[in-house]
Amino acid sequence: MKAPRLHILMLLLMAACPGTACAQEATPAAVVEEVVPTTQIDTQLRINKTTLLESPNRKNQVDAAILLLTSENPDARRILLDVLAMTDNPNARAAVCEAVSLTRTSPQPVKNKEDFIKPLIGVITSEQDYSIVKLAAEATLVFSYSQVQLELEKAVADPALSVTARTNVIYAMRRHPDKQAVIKLFGLMDGSEPQIVEAARSALASVGIVVSSDPAIRRQSLLELQQRSAESFLRERVIRQETRMRENETDRENLWKKYLTDKTALYNLQGTEAAKVKFLNTSLADRDARVKIWALERLEEMRVGTSKAKFSELEPTLIPLITDPSRDVRRNTARLLASLWEVNVAKPLLDQLNVETDELVRREILVALREACYASLTTPGPKLPEEIRAGTLGWAVKFLEDADPEKARVGAEVIGKLLEPNGLKPEDVDGYLTHLADRYAGLNPANDVSLRVDLLSAMAGLCSSESKCRDLAAKHFGSLFEQALAEKADPVRLIAIDGLFNASGDKPSIIRRLWKILGSDPLPAIRLKLVELAGDAGGAQELDWLAEKLGVAGEGDASWQAILKIFRRSPSTLLAEWAAKIKSPPIAGRLTPEQQISFFDMVRQRAQAETKPELLREAQTNLADLYIVAGRLKEASECLRILAAGATGQELAKYQGQLLQVYLGLGSTEETCGLLVNYLSTKGLDLTPEGVVAKSIEAYLSNPAAVNSQALLDALQQIKVSDLQAAQAWQALLNGWTSRYAKAKKTGEIDSPHN
Repeated sequence: MKAPRLHILMLLLMAACPGTACAQEATPAAVVEEVVPTTQIDTQLRINKTTLLESPNRKNQVDAAILLLTSENPDARRILLDVLAMTDNPNARAAVCEAVSLTRTSPQPVKNKEDFIKPLIGVITSEQDYSIVKLAAEATLVFSYSQVQLELEKAVADPALSVTARTNVIYAMRRHPDKQAVIKLFGLMDGSEPQIVEAARSALASVGIVVSSDPAIRRQSLLELQQRSAESFLRERVIRQETRMRENETDRENLWKKYLTDKTALYNLQGTEAAKVKFLNTSLADRDARVKIWALERLEEMRVGTSKAKFSELEPTLIPLITDPSRDVRRNTARLLASLWEVNVAKPLLDQLNVETDELVRREILVALREACYASLTTPGPKLPEEIRAGTLGWAVKFLEDADPEKARVGAEVIGKLLEPNGLKPEDVDGYLTHLADRYAGLNPANDVSLRVDLLSAMAGLCSSESKCRDLAAKHFGSLFEQALAEKADPVRLIAIDGLFNASGDKPSIIRRLWKILGSDPLPAIRLKLVELAGDAGGAQELDWLAEKLGVAGEGDASWQAILKIFRRSPSTLLAEWAAKIKSPPIAGRLTPEQQISFFDMVRQRAQAETKPELLREAQTNLADLYIVAGRLKEASECLRILAAGATGQELAKYQGQLLQVYLGLGSTEETCGLLVNYLSTKGLDLTPEGVVAKSIEAYLSNPAAVNSQALLDALQQIKVSDLQAAQAWQALLNGWTSRYAKAKKTGEIDSPHN
């Protein structure tokens, strides 16, 4: 049997046998009682009676009833019994019933509780308000069923009572976890009054006992029930009740899901964002926590989406939710308020944080305060009072010093973020930095790795260039970063690198130092971190070791990006120096054509900006070759046209030959013919079959994948050559191409039926 079930069973056994428990109560020890004047007693009695009868506050009425119930004055008991007999003051009746019920768990014994049996059953049979009937039935549970059995069973059989009164008694009977009560309910099923029979059947069903309409089957069920022990009966009842509770909970959850689904559909039908905000505003004021949470979730969706809705009009409804009775509502509200700067959230958040008891809600509120304070410190507009930041930092220190690692992490994050902007006195900043350093120093290097990483991260952030207390933080934390660098825990060493880098005033020097210490570290993440830092702040001295990493799996791409970053902030002389290295076999073999293109394109742009024609031409020449290798023929043609425009002699012929190959590759007949017209008009042409022009056109025409070969031949036939010798050589080439192409085409047509 599960522990919760045993607990429930024991409670039921105690409820069924209170006489046993009472018998074990020790006789109160004799005490010397203070003599209280009779007049004072009478006055207090009168006040309690008046409060019970007339107070509009239910809690005050119940408190007065409890005072009367525990009073030694016989008149106090008579007042309570008289109130239970009243039919014209239901609120007072209800208060007495509640007070009697509370004695089940009260450590203070009540004498002669049996005085209340008949009056409580009188309430059950006479009260018109069913909620008060239920309170009276609940109050009878302070007695065992055997104590109230006679009065209940006499009342349920009393023909002078109305059917409603007797069904109320049946309700009271089924509230008692006692086998005899169930046996009596079985007996009522054999009665002649349909309403009583139905009430008994419903009462049995409510405790998980399904009763057959067949009398014979009922008798057999009753016989089996009578043969069970009290413990067995109670165990089965607990099991049935647990099953029923689970079923009820499932049904309740399904109803809630349907309700919220319908509510979402109605929300989505709202035509404008303003209408949606108004709809959510109503839901935020709902009595039920689930509806409020649903509305908060919709607001969060609006916030992170493309909505431009103004949430300021929700302030009167939204901000009070930070004090809502539901911790989930408070938690969700704090989470949302952390992102809404247009609402005045800081003071209400701090006020609630000062009284909040739930740890999870506290955490969310502190995070929300962190964001509100940071936004106030770093954005234009009205500023929060300094005491808000001070109060938030005070709580951050409490969190930081807590034994819970998660709370300490949040505290460190808050301190790190709120010290970053300016505005605090140096001595105050020094105090918070000391708290961080002391908390870190007190951690166990072997067991507190995660928290140490979190604290080092906060420290590293305070040493960054964005931090207004960078110099002071570097003095506090520099030695801690040095120590952490030598530790075995990889995450600690990794964040220590950031800390040392941020704290250093000479970034290139610290990068070179870190490379000497950790350049061969077995952890790839650390090696990549050094590469990243070299890209961020390294210089020419880092290029050689970065180049060695090109082509290394997992590091090559990052190293190349770091090299490009260094080049972007370096003088053009360094780029010119490295242009030759990039083309050299050791480095070129480790780079893809696209990577080389990215470098030479950078060189081209720099040469254009600084008017360096030689460097520009070198970059364009390399780009043209690389574009061809990469298949980027359009870009290649643009580079080659520029190069050809400024070339003569053999250099021009080279570029024209490359351009011809590019135009053919692009399938551009017009540009091919235009280039050939210019080429054929020059002197000293090489129009032999082994020349660049002939070989380029021959390769294109013989390629099975060539597009528009016939169109190219037709266009070539139209080119006119003025020089007689060149014209004869050109015509010879054309005849050869036409003959071979026609023969190849004819062969293809003959073979095609067999393919």
